[in-house]
Amino acid sequence: MNHTPVAPTTEQTAVINHPLRHHARVLAVAGSGKTTTIVLRVAHLINELGVAPGAVRVFAYNALARNELRSRIEAVIPDKRDQPRVDTFHSFCFRWIKQAIGAGLLSEPNEWWLDEATDRSRVMMYRALQSLVGEGIIEEGAVDIDAVASAITLWKSGLIPPGADRAAHATSSDVPLVYARYEEFRQEAGALGFDDFVETVLSIAAAHPEFWQRAVGALRVVIVDEYQDVNFGQERLIEAVAGHHADVMVVGDDDQTIYEWRGARPDYLLTRFGSGLAERPIIDYPLTVSFRFGPLLAQTAYNVIARNSVRFPKALVASQWHQATIVDIVEDKQATAGVIDTQLALQLQDWIRQHGAQTVVVLGRTLGQLQSFEIACLVEGIPYRILGRGPVYQRREHQILADYLRIGFAYHTVVDPGLTSCFLRIINTPMRGLARDRIQQLLVRAQMQGQTLSDALSELHEDAQTPQLTRDRLDQVMALCEQLVRMFTNEASGYDVLTWLSTTLRLDEHFVRSFGRGEAAAERTGAIRQLIAVTAHFGWSPQAYLDWLAQSDHTAGHPEEQQVLFTTVYRAKGLEYDYVIIPAAVEGYMPAAGSSPEVFDRMDPTALPVASDAIEEERRLFYVAITRAKSLLTIGVPLPPAGLGRDALPSTTPSRFVYEMKVVATEQILASADSDASALAEAFAEHGASEGMLAHLVQYFPQDTQIRQVCTTFSGTRWPMRPLKPKNK
Repeated sequence: MNHTPVAPTTEQTAVINHPLRHHARVLAVAGSGKTTTIVLRVAHLINELGVAPGAVRVFAYNALARNELRSRIEAVIPDKRDQPRVDTFHSFCFRWIKQAIGAGLLSEPNEWWLDEATDRSRVMMYRALQSLVGEGIIEEGAVDIDAVASAITLWKSGLIPPGADRAAHATSSDVPLVYARYEEFRQEAGALGFDDFVETVLSIAAAHPEFWQRAVGALRVVIVDEYQDVNFGQERLIEAVAGHHADVMVVGDDDQTIYEWRGARPDYLLTRFGSGLAERPIIDYPLTVSFRFGPLLAQTAYNVIARNSVRFPKALVASQWHQATIVDIVEDKQATAGVIDTQLALQLQDWIRQHGAQTVVVLGRTLGQLQSFEIACLVEGIPYRILGRGPVYQRREHQILADYLRIGFAYHTVVDPGLTSCFLRIINTPMRGLARDRIQQLLVRAQMQGQTLSDALSELHEDAQTPQLTRDRLDQVMALCEQLVRMFTNEASGYDVLTWLSTTLRLDEHFVRSFGRGEAAAERTGAIRQLIAVTAHFGWSPQAYLDWLAQSDHTAGHPEEQQVLFTTVYRAKGLEYDYVIIPAAVEGYMPAAGSSPEVFDRMDPTALPVASDAIEEERRLFYVAITRAKSLLTIGVPLPPAGLGRDALPSTTPSRFVYEMKVVATEQILASADSDASALAEAFAEHGASEGMLAHLVQYFPQDTQIRQVCTTFSGTRWPMRPLKPKNK
């Protein structure tokens, strides 16, 4: 919840009193109390301006935000008869699809791919791809299923149908073919999923205008929250709902547009808003005061996001000058994997003792980036939970390595059911083409006869009926097991054994074959490298690694409310926490390489806004991450692990965004301003400034003529070009 005062600010009051017969664009910075402002605007419309509740429609981006808005509206308008409807895009579309089915305008789908059934669409995509491979139209391995899923999401969000004259992909002629086949399969199955909702409703509106007029004709005011997250289809839906009779107020922050992979673009808020609505004046309302954090975080976040060129220029200031939000940049100077994670874990442990686990969130661009810190929390016994995935010790890639270690330890021991299961799990990982059924029969017989695994495999290898190709593949497996035995005998370290295993098994190639050349494979490869680096830090032996896997419990026996939350920045957007930890802010993670797939419409290549510059998109993601914090923001910038080579982490360089924050200079300038004007002048002379910093200080000290004079004197200066080292704690 934002700490918004009971009395609205001047900026909020302007939004609340926005005149009818005008459209409005509200540009609200992080923590600026936009939910409160929307609720008070709704109350003003109904209670003061006499707009009927049924003539007001509010759109929230997801169910969580919708429920929050509903409860807040109920608090100021207790009578349900006086409350407007609050929808998500999905709930609005689902209701009117059901209405159209009831009216006989649309057939009932045979399958609803919703909620738990959403994976059905992914399965259908895979079937479509495999059918094209089977027909020889697409070469095996030429198309990544992750790339297919991303492209189809973007095409559907852009209302682009399949076909040689429509859906196009800038780098692949195969992906549009999969889209076309997928749509054939989906329609044959009579299925409808979330991605199909907006296009279906717009089709109903176009084909049955009288029905649509009954649905939305009475609306006078439409309010859309989180408008920076809408895509092309949702933009068109809002225009269809508003028609040429309703005022539209959109609320959002272009600086927090982070869902471009789903079709969102800053353009919808910045340049396109109003183009498809009734011709009415558009009034812009910035909400620039944040009630979430103090001046240091406000200014350092501004220092970062102000570097983006595609944005609405607006201030970001804290509501209270003396509100303290600590920004702690922790740099690992020892160049040893795991040191910084242990340091952060111990700091987290101290915080939990004082404030509790529920006040903390650990953020990464992806969950895979959090693995190293997750291991440190396991070692220190810090209870946690991961939103969207199981704990690190359950990851399949780690279990692969563990199974090979178990096989090595038991290679010359009698086969038992556990060893049989373990060997069957890895016999074709990576793919060797060995007949699993025959291997299973062999091990069951070995178990009955009291044979060792080594003897059983040797017997199969020497069997005259065993094909030569199978013998060659068995040779590889047996040689690998024997090498493991030798390494164990020589007391090789866990780092040496796991490094050798990962290289020998070519796990990076295995993941690419299994998941394509997308982020899924890269994350698994990175997870292996991180694990090896952490193994070196803790000095684990192969057996110690197995013991760690067996004994790990991420909950540490604590209930959920006492577990620290690990999640992604995407999932944390719109939320706030007292303590935010970003444990791995390095180049390759933040920012990450690459951008969304380039999809477009051949019929009108200019119909959709182009994707943002990749760095600007990543900078917005970092901005969202750091502005979740209220009291303490800790950012870790680990350096490369000693002795592990430059590929142990995606990068050896701290994120450029950490340098862009200008933490040291900002902290010293703000402290000087709190002292006196002469100290402020000295700080500016040493560190330089920016127009944003100067303007914000004037807002913090509106009555201090000396501060204003110093700021005027240094107007036109810039931050120095030399990079300032992050602050070390």
